[in-house]
Amino acid sequence: MEQHTVGGIDVSVILGRFDDSELNLVVKSQDIPLGITPGGVIGGGGTVGGFGITIKEASDAENVIHWPAISMDNPYRREAIYNATIEALNSAEKIEATNIGFFTMGLEVSKLPSWEIAEEIIKAINDYSKEETLLDRIMLVASSPTQVSSFQYALNNISIISGK
Repeated sequence: MEQHTVGGIDVSVILGRFDDSELNLVVKSQDIPLGITPGGVIGGGGTVGGFGITIKEASDAENVIHWPAISMDNPYRREAIYNATIEALNSAEKIEATNIGFFTMGLEVSKLPSWEIAEEIIKAINDYSKEETLLDRIMLVASSPTQVSSFQYALNNISIISGK
């Protein structure tokens, strides 16, 4: 687990499964779409000719918010990730949460570029951290080493990706 501080918020990057029961609020995909193409290849939710197979991402947290359905075909996917992150942070504030977890498995399975996911989430956290907040801990839970690396890069280069 790698620790960073963004504003006054501790941000941790974790690879793999994580028990979310201790978090006040989590952000996960509601359904992770999988499809089987006519050739039998398993693909993301946008697979043409897929059978609409989905898996549910389980949670033991009391409060769960879901990522919007986002695919590579969406030209505004970065904006959608950023906005969903800001909305989740605002929701955490409303319920007076002190910690929140962002789980990226569903976004990763959708074949979104790992750097886009990381950059937009980190930009949103950075922008949000400029306001007074009750949040003191954010967990970024990735399901691949590539996503972890993308988060590490984004956290180490906030000024570059934020354009500030």
